[in-house]
Amino acid sequence: MTHSKMCEVIDHIMEQVDTMREAGQKEYAHDTKDVFANFNRISNLLDCDRKKVLLTYMLKHIDGISAYVKGHKSQREDVRGRITDTIVYLMLLWGMIEEEDGTISRKKDNPSMHNVWNKIEKASGSLPEKNGSLLANGLCNDGDMQKVREERLREKVRRLEEDQ
Repeated sequence: MTHSKMCEVIDHIMEQVDTMREAGQKEYAHDTKDVFANFNRISNLLDCDRKKVLLTYMLKHIDGISAYVKGHKSQREDVRGRITDTIVYLMLLWGMIEEEDGTISRKKDNPSMHNVWNKIEKASGSLPEKNGSLLANGLCNDGDMQKVREERLREKVRRLEEDQ
């Protein structure tokens, strides 16, 4: 395949990815303000990190792609659809990571939220509480939402024990 033909293929793939992401947003998230709403709901139901929920969904497609590569060509869904879904999941994972660690792409003159939290921590010696949940190590405990949930649970238990 020539370079120019591959550029055309990539453009087509990106159109498909954008179409799939938009359709998925409407079908699964049910929330125009939170693109991760579906993952957050399932994460809360299962009490696990939303990135693990995303990975579970994505691995279903990776399994289908793997079967295709191994020769199982007759599948319920065209392998290109599975590849498109996987690309969408990887982009969503990227977005989750950026949201959790406070490095969402910004203009160079706009400091990251992580830097803002670091300034607050240096000025006060600790991070403030937000909604009764302690934030540590920047925004979300180095982006590990499972650790954040565990810390929140420990804090709730400690408070309940103090009240009794």
